[in-house]
Amino acid sequence: MGALISGFIIKSGIDMIRDTLDEILGKRTDKAVSRQIKEILTSAPEVRGAYDLILYNYESNQDLASVHIELPDTMNVKDVDRLTRNVEAKIYEQTGIILAGVGVYSYNTEDSEAARMQNEVREKVLAYDLALQFHCFYVDIAAKEMRFDVVMSFDIKPQEGLRILYEDMKNPTRNTRSTSYRTWIFPIKFCQIIFD
Repeated sequence: MGALISGFIIKSGIDMIRDTLDEILGKRTDKAVSRQIKEILTSAPEVRGAYDLILYNYESNQDLASVHIELPDTMNVKDVDRLTRNVEAKIYEQTGIILAGVGVYSYNTEDSEAARMQNEVREKVLAYDLALQFHCFYVDIAAKEMRFDVVMSFDIKPQEGLRILYEDMKNPTRNTRSTSYRTWIFPIKFCQIIFD
C-alpha cells in the first residue's frame, strides 16, 4: 500500500513540474489553431502569405499572438491599418486569441525583373539543406538591394548558415543578377514551421 501511495505522489510531482515548465518555457501550439489563424489571415485578398506565428500566454486563460503578413508594395499605411484591424477582430472572434502584433513584409508587384530574381534566389537558397523555408523576398532594383527570410535548420548555427548563404549570393562565378545586389538575409530559428 505504501508503494502505491509513493507512486501516486511521485507521478503527481512529475505532472506538477511538467505543467510549471510548460508555463515557463512554453509549449508547442496546436497545429489546427495555427492553420485556422493562417486561413483567416490569407482570406484577405491583399495578404499573400502569413509567417513566423508566435503564440504566448501570460495568464492562464488569455492567449496572445504575433505574426508577419506579406502585402503588396502598393498599399499605404491607411490600408494596412484597416486590414490589420479587420484580421485582428476576425481572429479574436473565431479563436479567442488576441493578435497583439502584426509585422508587415512587402512584395514586388510592378516589376517582372523582381519576379525573375526571386525565383533565382529561392532556387539558390533552397538548394542547401540548412534552408527549410524561404519567404518574404523583396528587391529594390534602383537601390540594388534585396532582402528575404530563411528558416534555418537547427542543425546549423545561424552565423554559419548566413556565412554560407552570403558567400553564395556574392559568388561571381555564378554569373547571376543577384551577385551585384546588397543582400539582407534574416535567419529565423525561433519559430516553429506550423503553417506548412
